Amino acid sequence: MTALLFTDTLVEQTRRQLLERDVWYGLSGLLVTGESVARHLTAAADLMERKGWDPQLYAPFSGHHLRDALTSTRDDGMGDADTQFMARAVLEAVLRLSTGAPYVDYEVWSEHPVRTLDDVLAACQTAAALALEHGPGPAQSGGKVLDAGEG
Repeated sequence: MTALLFTDTLVEQTRRQLLERDVWYGLSGLLVTGESVARHLTAAADLMERKGWDPQLYAPFSGHHLRDALTSTRDDGMGDADTQFMARAVLEAVLRLSTGAPYVDYEVWSEHPVRTLDDVLAACQTAAALALEHGPGPAQSGGKVLDAGEG
């Protein structure tokens, strides 16, 4: 099991990255709220926990991993392509800073044989909390915010 370790310095670096407004644009070109990204991440984590999608129990491409939970959440209308894209960006920022690696692909990270469901849920919860705290809100967007389920 690999615990996510967050020092004050790492949290501050993540916070600074996430405060940059250009980080929060989705694939559609619209600004995505931190709240909608947090909602998408939380729904995906809830699905994985409810269904017991432990990466140690399911092979890659089994349809029972974090990538699949994020896609399922989008398909169920609890997010969209923009919030899924931003969820990836926030997750990868959290994982880069927690591992010290210059690049981390959240899919590969979550499907690694040492990864547990608790690890994946902790990453989602941390990313959701940071998105909610540091992502743009409707007031910051100048009216050009895409919130999950809106179009």
